[in-house]
Amino acid sequence: MKKRSPGIKEFVRTLVHSYTGGKHPLLPILKLYASFCVLHVVLKIVRSVWKRTRMLNVLRHVPRARYEDSFFGSIPTLLRHMHRRHDQTMEMTDGFPVAYHAGAKIAEGPIEVWVRDPACIKHFLKDNFENYTKSEKDLFWVHLRLWLGQGVFTASHGQGSSDKGRNWSRQRKIAASIFSRSNFKQNMSEVFTRKGQRLCELLRAPAVKGECVDMQLKFFQYTMDSIMQIFFGEASDTMAGQANEYASAYDTAHRCLVEFFLSSMIPLTLSELAPWPLGGLNGLNHKIFRNLHPGYREFKRAYAVLDSESHRIISSARKDPQLGQRKDLLALFLQSEGPSSDLSGPMSNEWLRDVVLNFIIAGRDTTACLLSWMFYIIASHPEVQEKMHEEIDAKVASGCRHWSFDTVSHKDLPYMHGVLYETLRLYPPVPVDGKTAIRDDVLPNGAEIPANTNLLFMPYAMGRDKKNYPSPEEVRPERWIPFKEPSSFEFPVFQAGPRICLGMHMAVFEAKIVAASLLQEFSFRLKAGEAEKITYLSTALTMSIINNKLPDGRLGGQESHNLWLIPSARK
Repeated sequence: MKKRSPGIKEFVRTLVHSYTGGKHPLLPILKLYASFCVLHVVLKIVRSVWKRTRMLNVLRHVPRARYEDSFFGSIPTLLRHMHRRHDQTMEMTDGFPVAYHAGAKIAEGPIEVWVRDPACIKHFLKDNFENYTKSEKDLFWVHLRLWLGQGVFTASHGQGSSDKGRNWSRQRKIAASIFSRSNFKQNMSEVFTRKGQRLCELLRAPAVKGECVDMQLKFFQYTMDSIMQIFFGEASDTMAGQANEYASAYDTAHRCLVEFFLSSMIPLTLSELAPWPLGGLNGLNHKIFRNLHPGYREFKRAYAVLDSESHRIISSARKDPQLGQRKDLLALFLQSEGPSSDLSGPMSNEWLRDVVLNFIIAGRDTTACLLSWMFYIIASHPEVQEKMHEEIDAKVASGCRHWSFDTVSHKDLPYMHGVLYETLRLYPPVPVDGKTAIRDDVLPNGAEIPANTNLLFMPYAMGRDKKNYPSPEEVRPERWIPFKEPSSFEFPVFQAGPRICLGMHMAVFEAKIVAASLLQEFSFRLKAGEAEKITYLSTALTMSIINNKLPDGRLGGQESHNLWLIPSARK
């Protein structure tokens, strides 16, 4: 019988046996991968140390912010003062036009430069706009895009973006249409007035009974009801208790994602040093760590609701036979959909979902925070409230039920305008923001900035700088009378340059309408014992109120987000 030649299987089996010495065939592969891991980690550390050394050498003429340096750089100091984060960074940079701080000494994370100098802010927000963007590789923005996607708030612009800024530019140009003066006079004025009167109706019963009302909750509901109409053409009455799962999920997603990121900076930073496929911004380490974290899992549950509801809103608009006549923001986007061009072209539901999510944080959260702090000031400063009552009584007809852009201008209600700007100065809705340098640069004050540096401007710290505002902790609306529009680089509450907030005038207009409506009918006082408990929520993009501050300044117990005011009907 003819002997059969060894087949392929036998040949491979013989080869593996001779190579492994009879041991498990995966063992050499694992040894090889272990050697690769060690080499990869060592090279990453060497590269990180080299990049950090190079960046610090370029920044040698920039002062270091005041913090206790450590192996993890400034991170331990910032985490220790997380409950008063904005005050801590104000103290760390006091007296410095620019100052840097750095994270872990062996990490990939960029060095940050805090900027207070208006000329330097003008440089990177306007004059050299193309060189500073919202990095597509920065750890913070990578995580924020898990929530807000590629909407106008998070989209990159300029040469540092993969699409050269077309996505950001497209959203910005289409959205600009809704913020025209004619829209202020017509659609916005009518919606804000109607929603303001609805809020007054709901406060009349508590005013008679002397009951406390969580006015921060009411302001978030008021702004949600308003923008659902103005931005998406949807009726909503959450102020009266109508269920709105979308608003609740939005707040949960915001809080959980930012808290997760801020509390996990050290493990997230160090995990980037791991080798492939574990390390990197989208490596397995990050994905495993995120999905094991209870805060991130809560974020994912909330985001599922946002995704579902956003698709519902978009699908409903697409099917609306009256879409062509609608004036809301979503309708403007859908009306511009057409053959590919700078502004038109196909718009996927996922892309429009990101548009929706971004304009909610821009149009709802910021104005609600402004109103909350404004009425905190009004209720805690009786002399300010009395002057506002006197001005409204003198300038506005009794029982006014229609407020126009001109009715609430700084010329007709200068004191109210002053109170609003004092609120923005002391409690800016977005207390810190920034961009990343794409290439090396030099600021107007001579400070050299290496590529990949994050430059942060600080409205909270700048508004409390005693060099610009005498007695900065005092509430003095007279600072703004007669009103002179401050430079957006000296007062960057609404950003500045090409990315200045499109809804700036809408936010001021909306806040003054609801404030005038409420103060015409009510006076407000803080619930006893609340003044000492109130501080800001530091683990959020926007500055909302929390009321669980302890006498030593730390936060205690269950986090609560209330502004308890007692309304009283005016005689």
